[in-house]
Amino acid sequence: MTYRVVLLCNGEYKKTIHRARTLETVFMRYHRLIDENKKVLYPKRFINSHEIIPVKFEIAVTKPTEEGDTFRMLRDEYGKTYIEPPLGDWTILGSNEYELEETFMIYGMSYKNGDRPTIREVVKKLMINAHSKKNVKQVIVVYNKLLIYNEDQFDMVLCKNIEDAQRLHHTLAKIAKKQKLKSLLFMGTATKANIGRLYDVIHEETGWPYPKIRRQSTLH
Repeated sequence: MTYRVVLLCNGEYKKTIHRARTLETVFMRYHRLIDENKKVLYPKRFINSHEIIPVKFEIAVTKPTEEGDTFRMLRDEYGKTYIEPPLGDWTILGSNEYELEETFMIYGMSYKNGDRPTIREVVKKLMINAHSKKNVKQVIVVYNKLLIYNEDQFDMVLCKNIEDAQRLHHTLAKIAKKQKLKSLLFMGTATKANIGRLYDVIHEETGWPYPKIRRQSTLH
C-alpha cells in the first residue's frame, strides 16, 4: 500500500508532495506541511488558466481505492451533505486548505529558471529610501499594475487582475503603517480623472505602446 499527500487545485489533482508506506508516516508528513504552511505571507488567490479564475488549494492524504472503502461525508457551500467521490483511483482520507505563495512579474527584472519574485521582493522595492521625507513615493493601482514611483524611482508590479493589485496595495499599506513609514503615499485605485496621466508615466518609463499599457490582466 502506498499512501500519498497530494496537492489539489480547485478540487483537481495537481501533484504528489509525499509518498509513504504507512498511514502513520503519511499523516505525520501531512500535519507537518500544514504547520509549515502558516509561514506563507501573501497567498495566491487567482490562477491564469485560459482565463483568470479564483483558486483554492488543498492538500489531501490518499490511498488506492479498494472494494469496501468508505468515502467521506462532506458539506457543500450551501450546507448540503454529499458523499465525496474518489479522486481518480484514490480514496481521500483527510484534507486541509493549503496556501501557495503568490509570485509576481516586476518590470525590469529578469527571472532565472522561471523563478519569479514573491512579496518579499516587492517590499524591498517599497523600502528603498522609505525613511527619507524629501521625496514621497506614490503607490497606486492601475488596473492589474501596481506603481511605486517618485522622481527618483519607478517600479511596476504586474498582477493577474485588478483585484490582485488592490490586495497587494492594501497589504503593502498595512506593512508601511506597521513600520511607521511616512514617506509613502498610498493612493488606492486610479480614477478616470488621473488614469491617462498614469498611462503616460508608464509609457515614459518603459517605452511600452499604449495598447499594452491599457491591458487589464495578464491573460493576454
